[in-house]
Amino acid sequence: MEFGVAFTPRVGDYDLVALAESLGYDQAWFFDSQMLYSDVYATMAVAARETRRIRLATGVAVPTTRIAPVIAHSIATVAQLAPGRVELGVGNGNTARLTMGLKPVPLARMKQELAIIRRLLAGDVAIQQAEGESHGIQLLHRDHGFINLEHPIPITLSAFGPKTLAYCGAECDAHLTWGASPAVIADARAQIAAAAVSAGRDPDAVPTKGIFPLSVLRPGETAASPRVLSALAPFITNLLHVQVEWGEDLLQATPEIAAVMARFREYVATIPPADRHRVLHEGHLVFPREQEREFVRPELAESVAIVAEPDAMIEHIRALEAAGLRHFAFQVTDDPVDQMRSFAETVMRRYH
Repeated sequence: MEFGVAFTPRVGDYDLVALAESLGYDQAWFFDSQMLYSDVYATMAVAARETRRIRLATGVAVPTTRIAPVIAHSIATVAQLAPGRVELGVGNGNTARLTMGLKPVPLARMKQELAIIRRLLAGDVAIQQAEGESHGIQLLHRDHGFINLEHPIPITLSAFGPKTLAYCGAECDAHLTWGASPAVIADARAQIAAAAVSAGRDPDAVPTKGIFPLSVLRPGETAASPRVLSALAPFITNLLHVQVEWGEDLLQATPEIAAVMARFREYVATIPPADRHRVLHEGHLVFPREQEREFVRPELAESVAIVAEPDAMIEHIRALEAAGLRHFAFQVTDDPVDQMRSFAETVMRRYH
């Protein structure tokens, strides 16, 4: 099992990535949401200069917020600073598009964009359609120190539904999931394996990686601990947003949670519809808005995150590995130094 850590990209936090490397993490992930955080590629470039071993990945870049040639050029630029340790994670866009009032990227459009990106990163000519015209394009000056195409840049797809998982297994280099259930992992692996075999590929060549919210409990601590609730508050409010915006039931259906969800929907109804895409995402995965603090509850913490003492955390990760997970990452929140050190010392080193 490989281990990683995910960051909401803040361009000045390169020291945290260097710390992650020193603690033994294999990979650092950086979210891409242009209305919320620092530019993901600028942040990765600075981190690349401060590290030597740890892999750097977008988690995830969203085609259409940048045109395909810009995405290919940007990740190849980072690769010039970190040759052989850069990965392009892509997805259909949660906050990157929702914060602008747009729906996620349809799979057909995703395939078109990734086809262009893949050919450009291979150094080939790709056909770009723009402004009603089609032209062959290619990244030029490939051997003059501007970009690095010599070392392959894997494309990892965030995928959940059957069609996206099938596309991932047939054409992508890895699969990224956010579901921390062994059953979810096993089901995804089965679908990816079937698609890979149909495409003449080895299923093991398309590994599944995951980024999960978690909190490592200290002795005697529970999900009701102020420290734990503070760390998990951004995840709790995020899942509530997803429930409303995507209309999906992602939380355990208990009477207590149902009551919280009903109250949250009442609160959302007070926000003018034209403003909701901005209001709901303020603080996304960084801090809870003051109006949402009442929803940061222990019963929700255990529903949205892996909350466990080290031994139980290790047991859960082993179950995920048995189901087919090959890379386990988590996002840091309000105390990144303590969270990275705690997981590395009490879970990661003992796991190995």
